[in-house]
Amino acid sequence: MATTIHFNTGRLYTAHKQRITATQHDDGVITFMDHDRMIPGELVWGRAFTAVAILAAYDAGDYKNTARAMNDGMYRDGVNTQYEEKAA
Repeated sequence: MATTIHFNTGRLYTAHKQRITATQHDDGVITFMDHDRMIPGELVWGRAFTAVAILAAYDAGDYKNTARAMNDGMYRDGVNTQYEEKAA
């Protein structure tokens, strides 16, 4: 079963800052969507499925744009298309 997390880096890219949704799929692949910069990606290595690890890979450019990442983040019903705020 795929697992999805949502996190906000706090970086000031938009009024919403920088919202990221990431999903670890059953096959171990992690796709993500940076909602505020409109950047989808697929992580090219296997590390912990945490906001810290995902952001470190993203910052290092250790990801690739793939059809899967695009489908997950940019197209209707993709697993990363919606960002969910955490309850305060």
